Amino acid sequence: MKPKVHTYRISYLYLTGAMFISGSAVVVSKIMVGSLPTFLATELGIVVGLFFLIPLLFFIKKEAVQTDLKTNSILLLQAFFGVFFYRIFTFWGLRYTTAANSGLITSASPVLVALLAFFFLKEKLTGQRILGIIFVVIGLLFINLYPFLYGDTDGSGSIKGNMLILLAVLCEALFSVLSKAACKPMSALYRTTIIVFYAFMLLLPFSIYDGFQYDWTKIDSQAIFCVIYYGAFVSFLSYVFWFKGIERLPASNAAVFTSIVPLSSILLSALILKEQILTVHIIGLVCIIGGIIISCLSVRFKEVM
Repeated sequence: MKPKVHTYRISYLYLTGAMFISGSAVVVSKIMVGSLPTFLATELGIVVGLFFLIPLLFFIKKEAVQTDLKTNSILLLQAFFGVFFYRIFTFWGLRYTTAANSGLITSASPVLVALLAFFFLKEKLTGQRILGIIFVVIGLLFINLYPFLYGDTDGSGSIKGNMLILLAVLCEALFSVLSKAACKPMSALYRTTIIVFYAFMLLLPFSIYDGFQYDWTKIDSQAIFCVIYYGAFVSFLSYVFWFKGIERLPASNAAVFTSIVPLSSILLSALILKEQILTVHIIGLVCIIGGIIISCLSVRFKEVM
């Protein structure tokens, strides 16, 4: 009994870490887009990530997996939606909206993942899981509606930027569902490396164009630090944590942890970008934590015995 309970708890910790890092990526991305073009900023972060991933996988772990066409197709799709499109839409959207607003829009993620898992993976939406999602949505609605509650009818961000971030969230949901698609067994490290490499190849022609057009004298030390952080934590650790966490959980259950992204992005936006945290953010935080707890408890007792 105890080993399985312990396994679930470790999975929850991995997912929490992965999503907190993802939330920090919004703030870091906002800083990066201030001095780097979209494709170049995305590719530089991936290059730094591969700098950690490739030596660790092939020279330290010395891991090799025999993959087939189906497995490679799934990994390519994950790279396409979860890295290429997700980051492009995020970086592009952050040019028109705030980091906090971007984090708030990710509220759609757990609902989208649960629904996609229901339709494509035929995962059941149990009563407790639905209740957990409802609590998450209520909490995030409080956060998303705060401009109107405080009389700010402008909504703190442009419609164009918000729509681009929403597209990024949809891509993230597709990535999460694809994480549960059947393919050859492989470690979280191996899967992360292959996906990030595929994303690197997808971005290469666009980033080369950006690189030739960019005035490299404009890059500053803050942007360089953000690129290194993005590569080491967002392109490396967050994906490893995500795959290690989701391998023993249903996609719809793990999806609730994506609610941590807007929370961490709001907190870090306040700390780093000096944006204000309001009462409705605290109310939303309480509801979201409640939703996560309820969703975690939806794993049947017999499954952890």
